[in-house]
Amino acid sequence: MNEARLSPQAARDLEELHRHIAADNPASAAQVRTAILDLADFLTQHPGLGRRISGPGKRHAQIRWLVVTSYRNHLVFFQPHEKSIMVVRILHAARDWTRFFPASPS
Repeated sequence: MNEARLSPQAARDLEELHRHIAADNPASAAQVRTAILDLADFLTQHPGLGRRISGPGKRHAQIRWLVVTSYRNHLVFFQPHEKSIMVVRILHAARDWTRFFPASPS
């Protein structure tokens, strides 16, 4: 089975998320991290899942996103590739993720 790749920014996102949760509950932090990585690996087998970003700029035209099923406050943004995916961001649902993927100019 192919493993998903994480961009440097996605790796930082995951580490920041883990550190934030671990401050209160290390076991939960590990569970969230595992759920996110498992979802990313699942997406390598099903890269058509998720939704495309609405009206993206050319740079982000192929980016898709999916909610982490067990932890619905977290979103995984990824770009499908031929034999894998690249996770580009991992964001909390409360964040304005549109600022990370700006729309194309009208």
